[in-house]
Amino acid sequence: MTREPLDRLLARLAAGGVAEPSTLVVECAGEVGAGADWPRTAMSSRVPVPTIERAIFHPAGLAEGYCTYAIPWGPAIARPREVIEKLTGLERQALNLRDAVHEVQSQGVPVRRFVLTGFTEPCGSIDGTFAQALADVLDTRVAVRPCRDVAGRGADILARLHRDREKYTSVSQAIKALADVDAREQRIWRDLQRAREIARLVQV
Repeated sequence: MTREPLDRLLARLAAGGVAEPSTLVVECAGEVGAGADWPRTAMSSRVPVPTIERAIFHPAGLAEGYCTYAIPWGPAIARPREVIEKLTGLERQALNLRDAVHEVQSQGVPVRRFVLTGFTEPCGSIDGTFAQALADVLDTRVAVRPCRDVAGRGADILARLHRDREKYTSVSQAIKALADVDAREQRIWRDLQRAREIARLVQV
């Protein structure tokens, strides 16, 4: 994964309407699986581990006491072919993230919630099918917050936050309000039966 500057990661968080820690924002710009760094991620945390494997660390964050991570997308742990063949293509993509997240968690950095944002042209890669695959593989609920221009929207939100910070009681409240989270969020719930099937297949 290319080491993105901190301001790009913070813009991704802001565009996703996320300031609270341990929530991973996944920006799905471009076609599914278009490159080794697809999609790009960002996460605020209160747990600084500068040397953590499979993660890019910045000591600063959206608020005082926060640091920022980016988690590369995969590669997944090697598994038998007969296991992989029982997963859909989108589930295999989601498995890349699951394995990377589990490795980061094992080194002391919690990742508890997931938010998807971004769109491709002409159609969105953030659709119910991909979000559902993520929810099932991660065995959790996934929030979808569409945004076509993540970098531009995020930079605008951060500029407004800097200008109007005194209007809000916290950075988290400000970013959620400025990103208009309530108006655009969709929630994708795991399919419990499919999530259990995938867990049995990929357990290590």
